[in-house]
Amino acid sequence: MNLKFYAGLFSSALLAAAWSPASAQSLDLVKPAAASVPELRRQAQQASIDKNYAALRDALEELHRQRPNNSDYMYQLVLAYALLDDKQPAFNIMLQMQRQGLSYDFNQAPESANLRGLQLYDYLNDLMVGAGQPVGVAEPVVTLDSKIELPETIAWDPQRERFLVGTITHGQILAVSKEGDTEELLRASDENGIWGIQGLAVDAERNRLWVSSAANPQFSGYSPVDKGKSILFEFRLDDMELLHRYWVPVDGRPHSLGKLAVAPDGDVYAADALLPMVYVKEAEKDRLRPFFAAGSLVSLRGLALSDDGKMLYVADYEMGVAVIDIEAGQTYMLNTPNTLNLGGIDGLNFWQGQLVVIQSGIRPQRLMSLELDENRLGVSNIAPLAVALDSLDYPSYGTVVGDDLYFFANTHRAGSGDEPGEVTIARTPLDEAPQIIDPEAERLFEKIEQARQRGDVRPAPGQETGGSETAESVEESGRPSGG
Repeated sequence: MNLKFYAGLFSSALLAAAWSPASAQSLDLVKPAAASVPELRRQAQQASIDKNYAALRDALEELHRQRPNNSDYMYQLVLAYALLDDKQPAFNIMLQMQRQGLSYDFNQAPESANLRGLQLYDYLNDLMVGAGQPVGVAEPVVTLDSKIELPETIAWDPQRERFLVGTITHGQILAVSKEGDTEELLRASDENGIWGIQGLAVDAERNRLWVSSAANPQFSGYSPVDKGKSILFEFRLDDMELLHRYWVPVDGRPHSLGKLAVAPDGDVYAADALLPMVYVKEAEKDRLRPFFAAGSLVSLRGLALSDDGKMLYVADYEMGVAVIDIEAGQTYMLNTPNTLNLGGIDGLNFWQGQLVVIQSGIRPQRLMSLELDENRLGVSNIAPLAVALDSLDYPSYGTVVGDDLYFFANTHRAGSGDEPGEVTIARTPLDEAPQIIDPEAERLFEKIEQARQRGDVRPAPGQETGGSETAESVEESGRPSGG
């Protein structure tokens, strides 16, 4: 295992942060955007065509402000600065990307020509290239037959010691043993009314299996008349008898219930993949009701509950992780340091006071363990579990079994044109995450912090507050002292 280039990324600056409920950012306080992301993307594309690099920079700065976890916008912003021969902010963003463990090689982009030949550039670029080296463990456990198309969700049945896998294409629920034996328990039909299966959750204590299903074009039996419809199904776990259907309340908008979480009291939470909403089916009620909505969120993916059922964590593919304090009725964005990028999260699980995130929409693709602070509103420590491994090809969702995470290490990408292949369920141990520090990286950060304290720096776009470090004070002609 090569840990060198992940060492020191999440060190002293992170551990010194003291998050509190008062410092957590409420979703109610998020400011509206000046222009929409699609419009800004259009502006950036046109500016690139016109070679109007100042307009390109302006559009990308606003995109980065609105989507600070989108690493592609960061990459493009560095190149825009380079085209303008504006080295200071280019190095600031490069440093931010490097500290977040992102892996890009700017030498592959001709637009970076104005930055090359400087030792600071070479230093940061080499570190980012190195961040693409493999770290951690993802042991293959089961390989699903290639005929099992678009497996989307996985849960663990502790009573029968087997995985339950739900598929989109044929609306199947499969029982899969750790030895690879597979049995079809259910398939979508006119009788059961199931479409593609988006989420599974086992409530072994109550002998229940919860299934979310939605009508979308990826489902083999899709009909346009069903577009935007979605249902939560309740099955008896031991014999798969259908007990109830809970429709999403009609509101004239399309819905797609996705990932599910079951609380200790039997309440079931369901994220909507089309609208930034979470629904709840309360244990003693016979209907779904809206539980949470936030216009500042974009695309809800993973869902996880704390062990006591008091905190609900919602992964947004673009914005990071929202935290819902269920008892207090308050919602925040998870407080994270500048050394953590939470873009591209699909899977989200809770384990022993930690959030385990599966990031497929980031470079490198990775699994990370985020230790939560005492308030469970912020991150106090970070450790890589599996990073840039050859087996990771758009990893998606997982389930915790004991001290291990079992997850889809690769996925069938709808619309890619590729023939469906075999999807692997892999295992990553959660209790063996490395704790590492790299003195060389630490010296770089100390040099930048000293310059910041002298007042020689200005923050990068999107980092106007919060003590962010910048690279402009490090002389462009040489490496930082001690480096």
